Amino acid sequence: MHMPCTCQAGQLLYNRSPRLPAALMLLAGAAGVLPLWLLIHAPPHAWSLSGASACASVGGFLATQTGPNVRSTLVNVTQSEQRGLAFAAFALADDLGKGVGPVMIAALVARLGRERAFAYSMLGWLPCAALCAATTLTVEADERRARAGANKRALSPKGGAFQV
Repeated sequence: MHMPCTCQAGQLLYNRSPRLPAALMLLAGAAGVLPLWLLIHAPPHAWSLSGASACASVGGFLATQTGPNVRSTLVNVTQSEQRGLAFAAFALADDLGKGVGPVMIAALVARLGRERAFAYSMLGWLPCAALCAATTLTVEADERRARAGANKRALSPKGGAFQV
C-alpha cells in the first residue's frame, strides 16, 4: 500500500512534464539512503526515541515514492495489449527482489557483520534511483508510441482492440 500524497505528488509532477516523476524517484531514492544510513551507523542510544522515529519516518517516506510512480509510468508507456505482460514482469522482478534480497543480506551479515551488511544494502538504492532517472531519457517517446498504437487501433476498420 502506498501513501496518498505519493500519488498526488507524482500526478502534479506528471502534469507539468512526464519526465518529472522519474526525477522524484531519483531524488527520493538517493536521499532515502541518508536517514537510514545514519540510523544504521549510530552508536547504541545515540538517538532519542522521537529522533530515531523522525529519521526513520523521513527515510520510510522517501522509500515509498518509487513504487507508485513506477507503476503509473508503466501504465503510461505500455500499450493496453501489453500492460498485463509489463505488470507481470514488474511483479516478478519485485517479488524476486523480496526473495533474493534477504538471502543476499543474510550472506553479507555472515561475512561482514550486521551493521556493515545493512549499511551496504542501503547502497543498493542508488543504482535503483539511477535506473529510475534513466527513464527520463525515453518516457516521452515511449508515451507517444503507446498513444499512437492506441489511436491506430481505434481508427482501424475492425473497431479497436476488443473486436476479433
